[in-house]
Amino acid sequence: MLDLLCRGLGAVFLAVFIISVMAGSSAGKLSKDFPWQFRLAAQFRTPVLMFVVVPLSFLRYVRTQWRLRSRREVLRDSLGKGAEGHKQRVAIIVDQVKQWNDAGRPRPLRTARKNWEAMSTKLSSNKDNCHLVPTGHLNFILDVDTTSETPSITLEPAVSMGEIQDLLNPLGFALEINVEMESITIGGVAMGFGMEVNSHRSGFFQETVLEYELVTSTGEVVVVTAESDPDLFYALPWSCGSLGFLTRLKVKIIPTKKFVHMKYRITRSPAELCRVMTELSEAPDSPFFLEATVYSKNVAVLQMGDFVDSPTDPSKVNGINWWWKPFYFRWLENFIDKDGGEEFIPYSHYTNRFTRSIFWEIEDMIPFSNHPLYRFFWGWMGAPEVSLLKLFQGPVIRRASVYAHAVQESIMPVRCLEEGLDNFDGWYGVYPLLVFPLRVYDRGQRSGFLTPQQKHLAPGKDWGIWVDLGAYGAPRDVKAGRNWDAKRNIRNMEHWTRDNGGWQAFYTDMFCTHHEFRQMFNHAALDKARERLRCVDAFPLPYTKMKPEAGIVDLKEEEEQEKKAGLFVKG
Repeated sequence: MLDLLCRGLGAVFLAVFIISVMAGSSAGKLSKDFPWQFRLAAQFRTPVLMFVVVPLSFLRYVRTQWRLRSRREVLRDSLGKGAEGHKQRVAIIVDQVKQWNDAGRPRPLRTARKNWEAMSTKLSSNKDNCHLVPTGHLNFILDVDTTSETPSITLEPAVSMGEIQDLLNPLGFALEINVEMESITIGGVAMGFGMEVNSHRSGFFQETVLEYELVTSTGEVVVVTAESDPDLFYALPWSCGSLGFLTRLKVKIIPTKKFVHMKYRITRSPAELCRVMTELSEAPDSPFFLEATVYSKNVAVLQMGDFVDSPTDPSKVNGINWWWKPFYFRWLENFIDKDGGEEFIPYSHYTNRFTRSIFWEIEDMIPFSNHPLYRFFWGWMGAPEVSLLKLFQGPVIRRASVYAHAVQESIMPVRCLEEGLDNFDGWYGVYPLLVFPLRVYDRGQRSGFLTPQQKHLAPGKDWGIWVDLGAYGAPRDVKAGRNWDAKRNIRNMEHWTRDNGGWQAFYTDMFCTHHEFRQMFNHAALDKARERLRCVDAFPLPYTKMKPEAGIVDLKEEEEQEKKAGLFVKG
């Protein structure tokens, strides 16, 4: 009997393996110009993901949950009384920075965090010639204040979004900008950028930060608020750690309710989506949550949500994150033929609605991942961990993937969305597309990296609405077996975004020069702060940290032209 069972399981495994290999047969359509290693990896990506990466991701998740459970009481017991322990942890960094100063500041300072753990597309970290300072021990939640006029949470930068949700959800609270990727750390969001589907009301994550604590290049510990040092406070967002080591921050939290009442509206053209998104995002009574998913050049689903205590129609409750359920973006697609609709989603499900499908990337990796059989037998293990996907890349595959797969976001004025959608169809031909509306404030010289043009502000307001338009997946040309010119298309997107007063999400692959990067992002406040804090020789600039690794894109011709014109900026 045991022998028969083993044979049966072996046959099932073999059948599943063969099916998974055949699912990767679309790799045969790849242009022969791609390296053979990349084409081979593409052929076997599905079984490798199913039998190696997904199980490893699940084990990593179990380990994280076990660590959370063991730390949960420690974290809760430390709330409000962890100041001394925090000082000791910060002192470790201060000592290392002072030793570095005593040694004559030999190399730039960087954190010792591995790049495969970070939320960016890069494989290597550009840290080879830097002095690395470990900061991973700064992973404690220090205080939660739910009773003051402005509720807040005080915590260290290595705390993950998942850990924050785990603590706040039972209390009926959440971060005001609750970035849904559970593995992202709050420090990365604070020193980079973060957004969510209530950003049309609250702005980027930076608008919810009340206080930063930094270790400067001289080893001094400084606490920064909008009142104590506004010039530095507004220079810190998007600075990518180029002004110091973040050691603590205080962030706004908001009360939540158990359910989100979702309403879905279908638009049938880019012009209609642009018009409706502009009206909704600028309205004083706008939905609390607002986004759109674009399924083709003309068709999109607008998602509008508001908190409710309980559903008015229990039959419309949808726990979208149960593993046997269709992926949320596929479920949304059903409302197109119905010309819209509504439902009630538990808030605990809503916050991670795209986690199981990595937005919609998983179907490029495991084409049958939304099939009921896969969801039932494999879905309980979750999606492949993004960091592990990077870890399994080699340099050859990483270079080739840039020209076979798009991960790009353009943050454009909302009234440019119609043109942006048309351009994205030509540049990428990737669907679905993500659309997040975002409020951007004009603070004059203190606007920081994101300095909005006056003409894009809402009428009579000191803020305007921009939209993040995101493309994730294999471009149309790649799927058809043709070569896709990544450099030309991405640079065209960068030029158009810059010319229209927008910005690129720089966790993606940037193909701009340093001069072009500084044209897009206003460095005036950052440069002044770096001079004042003696950071120029201490911390690399954001471009130096965020530019692609050597060998990804050749910008020699563009940089030579800049040198001749006297515009070149060393990266």
